[in-house]
Amino acid sequence: MAVTVQPEVLDDIKRYGAFDISACFHCGNCTAVCPLSDQAGSFPRKLIRLGQIGDRKRLASSPEVWLCYYCGECSETCPRQAEPGEYMAALRRYAIASAEPTGLARLMYKSIGLSLLVTLLVGIVLGMFLLARPAESQNLPHIQAWMFDLVPYETIHNMGIAVFAIAGLTILAGFGRTLRSIWGGPDGKGPGKASFADLRRALAWTFKEIALMNRHREEADSAAASLPAWLRASVAHRLIMYGFTALLLATTLDFVFITLLPLGLVTFWPARIIGILGGIAMMVGVVGASWRRIRKLEKNVARSAFADWWVLFFLFVLGVTGFWLTGVVTVRPEKSVAYDIVLLVHAAMAMELVLMLAFTKMAHMLYRPLALLVYRLKTQPPA
Repeated sequence: MAVTVQPEVLDDIKRYGAFDISACFHCGNCTAVCPLSDQAGSFPRKLIRLGQIGDRKRLASSPEVWLCYYCGECSETCPRQAEPGEYMAALRRYAIASAEPTGLARLMYKSIGLSLLVTLLVGIVLGMFLLARPAESQNLPHIQAWMFDLVPYETIHNMGIAVFAIAGLTILAGFGRTLRSIWGGPDGKGPGKASFADLRRALAWTFKEIALMNRHREEADSAAASLPAWLRASVAHRLIMYGFTALLLATTLDFVFITLLPLGLVTFWPARIIGILGGIAMMVGVVGASWRRIRKLEKNVARSAFADWWVLFFLFVLGVTGFWLTGVVTVRPEKSVAYDIVLLVHAAMAMELVLMLAFTKMAHMLYRPLALLVYRLKTQPPA
């Protein structure tokens, strides 16, 4: 079957990372050294070939894009310095931007200035939304009264609701697009007929992989055996994931037991303890991941995209402000202007991190589990 080469696809992917995959002559070295390559021997070489010929449809439908954790072994040993590891990272950014329907993610990935502008504007809108009170409220703090003199309460409220609605619909649309392409495959037929037992086994494998990151640990630890544990990519990744999950759980418990239920509680200590432990874990992971990138400790952090620093910055500020707020409430319960400002920054940034999920690196929280599930359904041995 004739193949139509579309070089503009590879040119587009190059805008998401620094690599020279055109130099690849398919020696197979990347597949030979990759700890995640299976017996079929096509990973990551198949994806390199699809990029070279510009097969956009097959790239979009390949769950293998999300299998790579970027250990950097392939780039370390590539005889052509084609940077296949960076190519795989660029493919994931390209996949996130392609799934996002508004086109804003594409612009943000390609322009640091625009990314900063969007981040600032969304943060301002969310901050104003958190400050907004009905116009009939009495004794408004000075900053809120001044703000409402500039922009009416109704306008601020509606702007906040619009941001939430657009972000929510974009997240759903991005996940739906990715599900349709990865599940259906290039021919739209999907992974084939799967029994309930097959699906249950694939789900169990996927959950275990996400929870333990066995594949990540294998590749990262082999490349970083000489580093302290907290500076290993796999450990930092897991600490960030577990810490972030614990903080999300603590926030949910606080909302249920303090805000939702009429229990009259001021502090729900189980949530406080979970939040503190989760915050410590996340901060250790964030500092470890940041230090790896600053010092360029391994090949996989020799280059850092703005999207990588964006997530780390948000998580770091959330951790610092969260601990500051916890300390103030514990030591001195009475509130102050500084407390109100820090709380506003913390809440607005937390909301923005979630709402920008479809536009940023955080999207892999949705797409990687989905890709792992489909991949397992396609490749798992029969029961």
